[in-house]
Amino acid sequence: MKRTARFAVCAVATLALTGLADAAQAAPVHRLGMPHHHSRLEHDGSSHVLRALGRLDRRLDHATRTARLAPLTDADRAALLTNVGADETAVEAVATAYSVDPTTGHLAAAKGVLRTFRAARYVGATDILRHSEHTAGAIATLQPLVLAGSSDESDLASASDLLAGVAADAFSATTSRASMKAARLAVARARGLVGQVRDDLATG
Repeated sequence: MKRTARFAVCAVATLALTGLADAAQAAPVHRLGMPHHHSRLEHDGSSHVLRALGRLDRRLDHATRTARLAPLTDADRAALLTNVGADETAVEAVATAYSVDPTTGHLAAAKGVLRTFRAARYVGATDILRHSEHTAGAIATLQPLVLAGSSDESDLASASDLLAGVAADAFSATTSRASMKAARLAVARARGLVGQVRDDLATG
């Protein structure tokens, strides 16, 4: 599905540029001071915007390729793929709208997507989730080894609570830097607690 979306964006860009070129050749010469729609489109940088949308779509595809997501659980992988699918649909939608009807509003929408969508968020999310899943596995291994009511048991419970707040479906191309930082910090704190419990068990 993602390959289809990418090719659709590229096709839209090609059709749009061809249409603009044909229209420019067919357009009559306007007198100085008269509205010139095609000149306005050229100044808007329509080809640049559409090519940028195509690049964004390809980056989203690359950031969530099978090999990159392979270490994740099925549930986390499915959540990221669902979100990236929605992001790619949004990219294709603004590209289509702008190429078919290159108005100021559609240009603003296209630029808005380019300004706010970051494919790298999926790369960061994959790393965060991978560490989260590894830490969750460590917690499951350590829980039978700690004493009931001990500080180690409490630390493992706190670590689990921290990881519970890091959900795969919360990550997308528009996830804020602050949210990424908070998720990364939560996993780091959970890992720290797990490490502390390991040390306690190792020292008896």
